[in-house]
Amino acid sequence: MAEMTAGMHKIWPHVLQAVKNRRRFTWILLEQNTDVLFYDGTTLTLSATSQGVCDNIVASGSSAVLDEALAEVLSTRPAVELVVEGQTPFALPRSTPQSPATEVRVSVAVTTPETSGEATEPPTPALHLVLAQTAFLMHEQGNNQAAALLADVEDVELVPGNRFGDWQDAVLIVPPYLVPRFTEEVTAAIQPVFEHVAGRHSLEIGAVTAAPALPDIGDDWRQILQERLAKGAASNQASRTRARGVVPGLSREGFVFDSREEVLVYEALKRVQASLPEESTISVFPLPLGRVGVGNAWTPDFLVTVAGRVGIIEVDGPHHHRRFGADATRDRHWRNSGIVHIERILVEETSADTDLDALVRQFLTRLREYR
Repeated sequence: MAEMTAGMHKIWPHVLQAVKNRRRFTWILLEQNTDVLFYDGTTLTLSATSQGVCDNIVASGSSAVLDEALAEVLSTRPAVELVVEGQTPFALPRSTPQSPATEVRVSVAVTTPETSGEATEPPTPALHLVLAQTAFLMHEQGNNQAAALLADVEDVELVPGNRFGDWQDAVLIVPPYLVPRFTEEVTAAIQPVFEHVAGRHSLEIGAVTAAPALPDIGDDWRQILQERLAKGAASNQASRTRARGVVPGLSREGFVFDSREEVLVYEALKRVQASLPEESTISVFPLPLGRVGVGNAWTPDFLVTVAGRVGIIEVDGPHHHRRFGADATRDRHWRNSGIVHIERILVEETSADTDLDALVRQFLTRLREYR
């Protein structure tokens, strides 16, 4: 049995990855709170950090997710036992191929009086209601940037706040291109409102973070990926369109934008571009995703090239004054990476086409004359 246990220790990370591909909540629960204890080929015994963790695994349906992952990695479905130090092992409920594991929800009377208050994952509709009410409250408080970001959240997942499962954190699942926009300042503004709304629904939330949505793939994922790799990586704009679709009024010529103001700036850049001679025109790249020298993946609103120089235009919202420090840091990294000029256009400056055209021309003049 020692040899089989050692083998299970080696493949356990692959089991956890298979779990993660199915359900992030279960992955965090198992990765942080369990470990392989024994494996004899028919029964897998896992050590757990507390009885509350065991209860959460069963009550949240995570045992069924683990069963599926084991079947994928091992091509068999061993029985699974959980052991908390000083307590009697108990077997996790089994799933069957006829009863898909991801749909199983089992509740057994294993909760002790001391841990009966352990939190389990609430129904998804309740979390979506918390999300919606938080977004509207942010809008009513004047934080339209946060409200707009929350409107793009695809799902909300709850994960243990610590290894003992004493509380839960909320993870906002968003399209990958939006993750960089959930800065520390944005999440710091969202968290107290989200926490307050959740509390009104009897949910205790410790922290709020954002995570990218997992790609929707099928059995032919290898072939699809190889075809994409052969053609070159998909553009950020393509991924944005697939991730959320085209919002009416926020797209132009295949480009997808985040706000009406960005569309207005794009139209101004086009007007200026059309007025320039062909031999000295400009190129415009809306919302490109790039890796900056410090290792961050950032998306400027517009990257513009002219006369062998590269500049950036950022369209700042009405609450952007709160981000002065973060913007200064980001701008410094842009310059260190070869971006010679960064122009920030306030939302209130985009109301008149003539004023906006003048701002764009001033930006191009400064970019051309940079030394």
